[in-house]
Amino acid sequence: MKILRLTYINFKLSIKDFASILTMIIAPLALILGLNFIGNKGGYVVDTNIAFNIQDKGVYGEEILKDMNIGDYIFYDEEDKALELLHRNEVIAVYQIPEDFTEKITNGEKPNIKAFKRQEGNTTLAFELRLEEEINNKVKRQILIKEGIINNDELLDYGAKAEVYTSKGSKLDKGFILAMTMSIYFIILSSSIIGEKMVSMKKQNILSRAMSTTNRGYEILGSLCLSILALHVIANLIVVIISKFIINFTIPSFSIVIVNIVLASLFSITFTMFMTRIFENQGVVSFVAVIFSMANIFLSLIASESSSFSKIPFAVRNLGKFTPFYWLMDSVENLKLFPNALVVLLMILALFSGGNYKLKNFINKV
Repeated sequence: MKILRLTYINFKLSIKDFASILTMIIAPLALILGLNFIGNKGGYVVDTNIAFNIQDKGVYGEEILKDMNIGDYIFYDEEDKALELLHRNEVIAVYQIPEDFTEKITNGEKPNIKAFKRQEGNTTLAFELRLEEEINNKVKRQILIKEGIINNDELLDYGAKAEVYTSKGSKLDKGFILAMTMSIYFIILSSSIIGEKMVSMKKQNILSRAMSTTNRGYEILGSLCLSILALHVIANLIVVIISKFIINFTIPSFSIVIVNIVLASLFSITFTMFMTRIFENQGVVSFVAVIFSMANIFLSLIASESSSFSKIPFAVRNLGKFTPFYWLMDSVENLKLFPNALVVLLMILALFSGGNYKLKNFINKV
């Protein structure tokens, strides 16, 4: 009851900062809607001149270019004509789709595409990332078909809407994945708020006065955690719900949404508590929080798509599995809580213990 009473007091103080609350809602919402608009404005368009030579004996070579809204500079078994455009500087790259392209995808294997490029002015990175995504999607679908999770009839609407399938075969809207990804990312990114509060409360002697009472260290930090947790959960639920009505996606499991937002918020809070105890400087803590947030996404992406980063050392590819973002997004994408929630909860407990250790020394330190 003491922790709950302190939580209520801290929560009332937090909601008075209306500008911060508005930022917590508007920033992720604007990014979600912006990325959704970019991803659904009518397919991928190549902004630079690129030629394609299709040697594929099946249908996927031509189909994948059609899915990407590409219709220019396409040749069929005419490598010389495609390369001639490259020599005349009419295109900056030529991509050759091999004859076993469809065969490998059908067998659940990732085909290799040969590329001829000019050294100067190469701006094909965005196209190559999009092409790799399209190939990965087709390969994943074929694997799901071979495993009996989906059937061939579901391939008919492949180009209509991008979908993510869970291990149980249920469909997830791309908009739902986008909304949850951005919400979790911004929760972790906004972790500097708690550090600012701790430093501010220490300078104003609020913590020292609280410690002079019968309140224990874990009660003070616990109530601070819960008040900010409540604020984070409410703000991000608003973001997800508004996104749902604007983008019109389906929320497959509301419990998955709530649990992962709560876990992300708790990790964000306890992580910054721990960093504040180490550095005791808000500027440094904010910098560490930003770097950590970006590294979270980068390492998690490599870990979840390790087969696409075979040239990266094995240790680096698996480093993302030690980040909360990896486990939270795996929980969202596969609609499961175990063992994901347990792993993140252990991280939270470790950070909370570290942030609470010898709290009196931290508070009384000038």
